[in-house]
Amino acid sequence: MYLIDGSQGEGGGSVLRIATALALVNQEAITIENIRKKRPVPGLQPQHLLGLRALTELCGGKLVGGKIGSEKITFHPGSEWKSNLYVNIPTAGSIGLILQVLQVGMLASADHSVTISFQGGGTFGKWAPTVDYIHNVTWQIFKQMNYHLELSVNQHGFYPKGGAEVTVSMNSPLKLIGVNLTQGAGLKKTTISSIATTHLKNARVAERQAEEIQRNLAEHDIDATTNISILDAKNPGSGVLVYSTTGNAIIAGDAVGEKRRSAEKVGHTAFQNYFSTLSNQCSVDKFLADQILPVMALASSSSTFTTPILTKHTRTNINLIEDLTNAKISIEKFDQKFQLSVDV
Repeated sequence: MYLIDGSQGEGGGSVLRIATALALVNQEAITIENIRKKRPVPGLQPQHLLGLRALTELCGGKLVGGKIGSEKITFHPGSEWKSNLYVNIPTAGSIGLILQVLQVGMLASADHSVTISFQGGGTFGKWAPTVDYIHNVTWQIFKQMNYHLELSVNQHGFYPKGGAEVTVSMNSPLKLIGVNLTQGAGLKKTTISSIATTHLKNARVAERQAEEIQRNLAEHDIDATTNISILDAKNPGSGVLVYSTTGNAIIAGDAVGEKRRSAEKVGHTAFQNYFSTLSNQCSVDKFLADQILPVMALASSSSTFTTPILTKHTRTNINLIEDLTNAKISIEKFDQKFQLSVDV
């Protein structure tokens, strides 16, 4: 049985997600203690518990200590795989964070398919990958690795009420292959996807988010296709994503609307996240790095990428990956970027 200190590194929910998913891949029980010990409110919160329960149900495993506030859990992986999984989220908990644990855990079973139905929760959240980002960026990289995942959104959800309706299809590969991500000589296509609820229609929030990005892109002679969506949801909310394909990489930046934060500031934040990666000739933004590393570590061949910043989440994931897999991850810093090599 593995024993993991949940307070290591950034000490948040990422430790839970990656450690339990990799334990499932290894088919070995794992105990995680000191869960979120460094946080103002330590222990499991509803968001984390939902992910653990979904992973446990997916494989027919067993979760001990799975209750709100628990600072220690033990996860026993199973091998009775579900083909259909229903996840009910009574809050605005992030669907993206639950997908993070499931997309790694699925790799424990080769050539298996599952349909996941999410009822409730948020498709956009401040501290989590949005479903737009996951679908258009993260999972497009996974497709290059022979890992195919799709999602459709029937209704978006935003903080504080959530209420999303999302269907996901995951198909684990017979053989997961590595990928060497590099920027190309130019941008093939750039897209802006800007979303706002009908509550914000008169204020033109979706349009203003996109216009701010368009203005910044124009200063660098970058043309973009813009998609504006005005949609129904249980409460006001917005988000925007800008992404470009270049070489075999996807350069992206996103941001989520907040109260007392102008649409222009939201758009500018998304552009800054995008341009930091592009201008430093990197192939992966700072948020994508921690999402793709666990999958790369399970591939049959090695992978490489460059990123402008190594976040605490990424460094924490690197330590867990090296503890729980055979992969070795080397980091080389030069100019204004880090090059990561995942050797398997």
